[in-house]
Amino acid sequence: MRTTNFIILFILFFTELLLCDNKLSRGEHFAEVNNIKIHYFVEGKGPVCLVPSPGWGPSVSYLKNSLAPFEKFFTMVYYDTRMSGLSTGPDDPFQYTSVHYLNDMESLRVYLGKEKVWLMGHSAGGFQVLYYGIHYSDKLYGIIAIDAIAGHDSLYYSEYKKIILKRSNEAYFEKGSRLLLHKNSFECSWEERLLLTLPFYFHDPTKIYELLKLDEIKISAKAQRYSETSKFGLEYIFTELNKIDVPTLIVVGDDDFVCNKVSQADRITKLIKNSTEIVIKNAGHFPWIEQPKQFFNECFEWLKKQGLKERN
Repeated sequence: MRTTNFIILFILFFTELLLCDNKLSRGEHFAEVNNIKIHYFVEGKGPVCLVPSPGWGPSVSYLKNSLAPFEKFFTMVYYDTRMSGLSTGPDDPFQYTSVHYLNDMESLRVYLGKEKVWLMGHSAGGFQVLYYGIHYSDKLYGIIAIDAIAGHDSLYYSEYKKIILKRSNEAYFEKGSRLLLHKNSFECSWEERLLLTLPFYFHDPTKIYELLKLDEIKISAKAQRYSETSKFGLEYIFTELNKIDVPTLIVVGDDDFVCNKVSQADRITKLIKNSTEIVIKNAGHFPWIEQPKQFFNECFEWLKKQGLKERN
């Protein structure tokens, strides 16, 4: 009887192990969690690193198609947050709060069967990974936050405006700045707004084409509206960053206006005890696209100091 029970337990254990491995096999997958389906891609080798889309509408494809060098260190799990990309989400504008995104990230970790994971996030995805670190630091090996935001205050708005006004001599300045600074705004579609403001996100606007050629920019209008209604990502989390006690890498472009160095990256680094800041020169909100050599070289150097090995 004991032998039979042992065999059954042995079979169940390895069945579960195989199922977990299948969930992390290379390619495209869907995870059913929290009454939604999360669409995700798996690439690379090494410890699992969850990479969410920003949460307010863009699909994760622009990250999947440009952060591939990290796949030498991690099993990268790029995923579309609720209602973005091919992920589903409730038709309820109040179920897109920061807590909902936090719970989805935690549920995905559990679904993949990993006791601990790494996290990597860009922009509002950076907010998500820091927010997760505040609540679930014990479930993490480390965090990489790229041009992340942790809160809006007077210093934030001062730096935001200052960096925008630096571009006053540029041809794209007039209409784009009116939208960004909410001065005499005019009616335009979301697509028009994106095209008018996108140059501000780059130190060198010609690099926009490097971003656009990665993939068609896919933005969920519903996710954008619902996350705005739910006030996703608007919490002021500076006061809680000291709860993060895992190695944390903060990366920022020195010319990023929306998640700027002075009000965001510098203060985030100061408040997280075990953190390192990397400033990418002559780069805006997409530093790995504008300055890939500096970005990846310095990130990889930090990863190796954390004991991670580069795999072929």
